[in-house]
Amino acid sequence: MKTSLKATACVAALAATSAMAGSFPFPQNMKHPHGTTIEYADTDMIKQHYKLWKQAWYDASQGWILDPEGTCSTVSEAIAYGMLITVYMDEEDVFKKLYNTWKSNGGNGAGMNWRIGCDGGSGSASDADFDAALALVMASKQWNNSSYLSDAKSIISWMATNDINGNKIKPGNQWNDAFNPSYAATANFQLFQDVNGGSWSSVISQAYTDLNACQDGTTGLVPDWCDWNGHKPTKTSAAVSNDIGFYDDASRTPWRTAMAYYWYGDTKAQAFNKKIVDWLIPETHTASGVNSGYMYANGKYEADLSTKRNFVSSSFSGGLGLATSSFADNKNAVTYLGTVYNVLKELKSCETAQGCGDNVKGEKYFPSTLNMIYLLLMTGNMPNLYNLTGFEKFTPDPSKAPSISSAEGEQMALKDSTVGISGFWNWGAYHDKLDIGTVMSPDSGTSPLYKRNCEITADASMNIGPEPEWTAEAAAAGTLKYPSAGIAMSFLSNDKKGVDFTKLGVKAVRVTMKASGPIRMAVLNEKTKEAGAEPGVYVPNSSDYVATTYDLTPEECGFKGFTDPNDKYAGGLLEWVDYNNAPFGQEILTAVKGLKWEVKEKTGGVGSISIKAVEFLDGSGNVIDPVKITGITVPETQCGTNPGPGTDDPDPDYFFFRSIAPSAKVIASGSQIQVLGAKVGSDYAVFNMQGKVVKTGKISSTTQGISVANRGTFLVRVDGKIHSVTVK
Repeated sequence: MKTSLKATACVAALAATSAMAGSFPFPQNMKHPHGTTIEYADTDMIKQHYKLWKQAWYDASQGWILDPEGTCSTVSEAIAYGMLITVYMDEEDVFKKLYNTWKSNGGNGAGMNWRIGCDGGSGSASDADFDAALALVMASKQWNNSSYLSDAKSIISWMATNDINGNKIKPGNQWNDAFNPSYAATANFQLFQDVNGGSWSSVISQAYTDLNACQDGTTGLVPDWCDWNGHKPTKTSAAVSNDIGFYDDASRTPWRTAMAYYWYGDTKAQAFNKKIVDWLIPETHTASGVNSGYMYANGKYEADLSTKRNFVSSSFSGGLGLATSSFADNKNAVTYLGTVYNVLKELKSCETAQGCGDNVKGEKYFPSTLNMIYLLLMTGNMPNLYNLTGFEKFTPDPSKAPSISSAEGEQMALKDSTVGISGFWNWGAYHDKLDIGTVMSPDSGTSPLYKRNCEITADASMNIGPEPEWTAEAAAAGTLKYPSAGIAMSFLSNDKKGVDFTKLGVKAVRVTMKASGPIRMAVLNEKTKEAGAEPGVYVPNSSDYVATTYDLTPEECGFKGFTDPNDKYAGGLLEWVDYNNAPFGQEILTAVKGLKWEVKEKTGGVGSISIKAVEFLDGSGNVIDPVKITGITVPETQCGTNPGPGTDDPDPDYFFFRSIAPSAKVIASGSQIQVLGAKVGSDYAVFNMQGKVVKTGKISSTTQGISVANRGTFLVRVDGKIHSVTVK
C-alpha cells in the first residue's frame, strides 16, 4: 500500500513538473536589440490565436501538426514550426510530442523525412531541419534541459554535411536542383555558428550572394525557386505553386532576413529588406494591400489577380510586411509595420482542419502557422534565448499604438466662406455613426480647417475598425456596417451639385500635403451613384509637405493619374465597384463636386492628413483661378485680425478669423478623467483604444470628473475635439 501511494505521488510530482512554467513563460515581452518591436501588442489576442491554431492543426494522439488541410499526413516543416511556436508559448508537453514525431521519422540526430502519413516521402527538407534545430536550442534554455542542446548540436553537425553543399543551401539532403531563397535562414545559421562552431559563417556569406543574385532590382522580390546557373526564377519538382514567381515559399524570405536583423543587426539582411521596402510601401500603402502572390512574366513581377490569389493572407501581408521592421528610424516603415500587426491580429485560423477553406472560415495551415510565428517575432515574444544580450524586457503599453491626435492651432468655423485653402472654403469632416470603432478628430460635422502661424491647413486624424466580411446573406439582411472617416472639400455651397471641368479646361490637380497611414483621395461627383465608389488614389506618406500632381485625363472609369497597375480596374476604381455600372472618367469630369480624403483599410487602422494647398491645372500647367470653380472669392491674405465694423482701420488685407470656442483641457486625476473648461451642457464621450464607447454624458460644470472602470489610455471627445489621456 505504501509502495502504491509512493508511486502515485511520484507520478503526480512528475506531472506537476512537466506542467511547470519554463524559464521564459509567455509573454516574454523582450524588445529586440535592433529594428522595430511592436510594444503595444495585445498578448491575450496572441493566446487566443494560439488556442485556435492548436485546436485546428495539432493532433495530440499522433504528435502532428496537420498539413495540408486534412487529417492523414504531416510534413517536417509543420513539425518544426510547431516546435518553434510551442517553445515560446511555453508548452513543453506539446513540444515533446512533436519532437518525438521528428525523432521517430528519420530525425534522430538528423533531418526528419519531409512527409509522413497517407502520402509519405523520404529525405529531409532543409528549411524544416534549420527550424527544428533552432527550436531545440531555444528549448534547452526555456526548460533548462541540456539534452535538447545536445540533440540540437547533433542535428547541426548533420546538416552541415547533408543540407549544405560547398556552403550553398540544398533544398534537402537528397536533392539539389535549385536554390530556395526562403531557406536562407541566416539568423538560424548565426546561432548554429555560436552554438556549434564550424563553417556556418561561410554559409551565411554564400546565402546573401545567392539571395542578392535572385532578388529583383525593381521590387526586391525573389521567386520560390532560383536556378543555380543564372539565378533566374524557375520551377522544380518540389515547387508548392504551379506558377513561377513570388508565391508561398518565397513569402517567408523577408521573415528570415527580418529575424536576422532583429537578433543580430545583420546589415546584409537590412540591405536585402530595403529593396523590398522601397517598393512595398508606395506600391501597397498598407499590409492589407499586399496581394497573395506576384507572378514573374516577361522579366518582371506583377500582382497575380487570379481568384485564387487576389486576397489578403498572413503569409504574404505578414511575410513581406516584416521587411519594414528593419528600419526603426523610418517613420513610414514603422507606420507600415503597425498595419502588419493589424492584419495579423484580424486574421485567424480555421477552427477545424476538416473543411477548412470550404465550409469552415479562417486561414489554412500555412498562413495560420506563419501568423503565429510572425506575431511572436514582431511583438518581442521570439527572443534569442541562447543569448539575450541587447534584449530589453518591457511591459506592453497600449498608448504606444497608432492613435488619433488633435490638430494644433485654432479650429475654424464650419462653412465660413472667408476662410479657405487655395481659394476653396467649403470643407467638412465626416465619419460613420455606427458604433463600430470609428473615432476622428475633428469631430464629424465640424470644420477640418485650422489656423497655425497665419496659415490655414485642413487636418484630420482618424481611426476606423475592420470592414465586415461580405456575404450574400448579410447583404440581403442589411447588417453590413462599413466604417468611414474623412474630410471633404466641396466647390459649391450646395454640395450636391458639380462643376463641368471640361469647360474649364482642367487637366490635373496638384495637392500639397503630408499624410500617414492608408489615406485615399477620391473625386466627388454627380455621376457616381454609390457612396464610396468614386475613383481615387492612395496618397504618398510623408512627414513633410510634398506637392503631388495627379493627371485627370480620363481613363476607363476614372483618371490616368489614379491608375495602379496592380488594381483590378484602371482609373482608380476599388475592386468591389461594379465596373459595368460605373460612369466613365469623361462623364465624371462634367460634374465634379469636390475631393475627399479618407482612411481606407480593410482590417482597420489609423491615418492622418494635413493639406496645405489644392490647385487645379490647365493643359499648360497653369493654376486655374478657383473663383471660376467656386464662384466665391476667398481673401488671399489670411493673417491678422480685422478690428471689426466701426473701427478706424478698414484695411481689406486683414479679416477676422471666425473660430469655435477654445477647446477643453483633459487630464488624468487619480482613477478619474478630468475635463476642464468645457462648455457646460455640451456632450462628451469616452472611447477605449479599440474605439468602443465606454462612457457618455453632458458637461455639468467647468471641472467635470468622469470615472472609468479600468486603467489605460482613453480618447475623450468634447467640444468637437478628441483628447488622449492615460489613467494609471
